[in-house]
Amino acid sequence: MNSRSRKNESLVYLALWGIVIALYIIDAMRSRAQYSEELMNMAIATWLFRALIPFMLLFALHNYLLIPKLFLKNRYKSYACFTTLAIGLLWTYQTIDFIYFREMIPPPDDPFPMPHRHPHSLLPMPLFLDFTYGLFVVGCNLAIALIFQRFDDKLEKETLTNANIQSQLDNLKSQINPHFYMNMLNNIHGMIEIKPEVAQTMVLDLSRLMRYMLYESSKSGISLRNEIDFLQNYIGLMRVRYDSSKVKIHCRFPGPTETTGIILPPLLFLVFVENAFKHGVSYRLESFVSLSIDIEDSAIIFNCLNSNHAAQTANGQQPGIGLKNIRQRLALLYGDRANLDIRQSSQTFSVTLSIPRHENKNANC
Repeated sequence: MNSRSRKNESLVYLALWGIVIALYIIDAMRSRAQYSEELMNMAIATWLFRALIPFMLLFALHNYLLIPKLFLKNRYKSYACFTTLAIGLLWTYQTIDFIYFREMIPPPDDPFPMPHRHPHSLLPMPLFLDFTYGLFVVGCNLAIALIFQRFDDKLEKETLTNANIQSQLDNLKSQINPHFYMNMLNNIHGMIEIKPEVAQTMVLDLSRLMRYMLYESSKSGISLRNEIDFLQNYIGLMRVRYDSSKVKIHCRFPGPTETTGIILPPLLFLVFVENAFKHGVSYRLESFVSLSIDIEDSAIIFNCLNSNHAAQTANGQQPGIGLKNIRQRLALLYGDRANLDIRQSSQTFSVTLSIPRHENKNANC
């Protein structure tokens, strides 16, 4: 049991014992008040101590030994036997105390009443109440312990689930980088033979993108503004690679004012942009890529529309890990709160992704 829940459980016990002691004191004072006597004195305090200490000992034995050592370790038979024995010993002591010593609230002018040596009933009411109170102490203690144990189990399960989700996210994000670098290096390799000087510039631009991916993609959330800047740098590399007379690239992104304080998981849109250029652009045929991001009250809408040259780019190859990766990330991050709509025709391929809008009130970027 973790320290926080253990502390809260102890506070609950302290509060309950405080209530019990207060009720005992009030009951004793009420009985004394009927005789217009002093409400509290040493005799009353002694009686209270002797009446409550057996229940406190039973509670301590049950709470700190029987529950953790037996019940929570699934040793139910041993727990039942020892608990029954503890209640039996307590009641035996209380029976002896009732018969041979004092068990009544000291009345006026007789602080030490005569013992109940000859109880008239088979089970006098004080002994019946003592037995009932013993069961009540054990039952309440067990109920509270089980409640806190269930809370701890739930908290531990959530912690393990979150750790597993984070591990899966880290694994999925780690798959993005090799996938991204492979595509970019292929682009630069293709440019070296055509325009070596442009390839050199692309290497520098790629280093900036790599720096972003190295330091920013490890974070759980980044600003939308930084993500847009990253996409614009990536698109800039693509503009250099393709002939603008055959490949039309159109982008519409919100400005810095509109994106203030908005955060999202890193590299969430990169896969769609990569696929748009990798599978939707042809050197021989006219092609286009259109990207946009819209910000609504409760959502961020990403749209990607590109020409479809799948017949020329597929060549019987299996689909890459990109779309499968992003679907898994969205499921882990948002559950059913994200909506990914992918549509394909003979001429176009479109992606619309809607994710919940989250804002960092302390962010200035």
